[in-house]
Amino acid sequence: MEIKFDGVMETLLITLYIRAKDANSKEPIINDKKAAQIISKIDYNFSKFENAWGSYYGTLARVKVMDEETRKFIAKNPDCVIVSVGCGLDTRFERVDNGKITWYNLDFPEVIEKRNLLFEKNSRVIDIPKSALDESWGKDIKTNGKPLLILSEGVLMYLKEDEVKKFLNILTDSFDSFEAHFDLLYKGLVKRSKEHDTLKHMKVNFEYGVKDGSELVKLNPKLKQIGLINFTREMKKFPLGIKKIFLPLMYIANDRLGMYTYNK
Repeated sequence: MEIKFDGVMETLLITLYIRAKDANSKEPIINDKKAAQIISKIDYNFSKFENAWGSYYGTLARVKVMDEETRKFIAKNPDCVIVSVGCGLDTRFERVDNGKITWYNLDFPEVIEKRNLLFEKNSRVIDIPKSALDESWGKDIKTNGKPLLILSEGVLMYLKEDEVKKFLNILTDSFDSFEAHFDLLYKGLVKRSKEHDTLKHMKVNFEYGVKDGSELVKLNPKLKQIGLINFTREMKKFPLGIKKIFLPLMYIANDRLGMYTYNK
């Protein structure tokens, strides 16, 4: 299957490739067999990402931490609703499903179309073919009073600040309460897209970054920040070998997980 995505949509192939490469390694960290299965069906030049070790380990750390935090939410709320914003070809539902949760995938129509070709149908998984900036998508989510978790991985960094604000306003305008986990770029990398080990191969730029995640609360004071996790914390556990000398730098420049709550 030939894949052709323009702009930011193409970036979903980076994370898919990394999860698949990990699954095919001798000592997998995530072991996402579904990603490996999907990538075997896609015709795309993935070789350009082969030597991007920073993105490789950084993405695996991000995935592992976000999976763990999602599982914690599910453990506390077994019958919950989860929305994956900018889901791409993500397989998080398959990795964390407890057999009870309701899951919504939100992404551009072109992406959802490809998901329909590559994923098996599940009655508890609903696809919404809309942009995260489409103010109507919140109406498509049916919580029925159940706890709501909103996930965003590899999305906000590609939005301009006013778009991030609009997205946050859509959330607080659409729902009475929720917990949200957002993957956030370090602000020092916003103007360094062409030096990034994977993004330099694409026609897309980083647009938004933060220092400690409090910036989102300033954009929407209705939110309350409840946590911030630097993904380097997880990278320290990986078999990095001599590359461990870069960990102090990674701790400054790595993505981080901002965690927030909202109650009307």
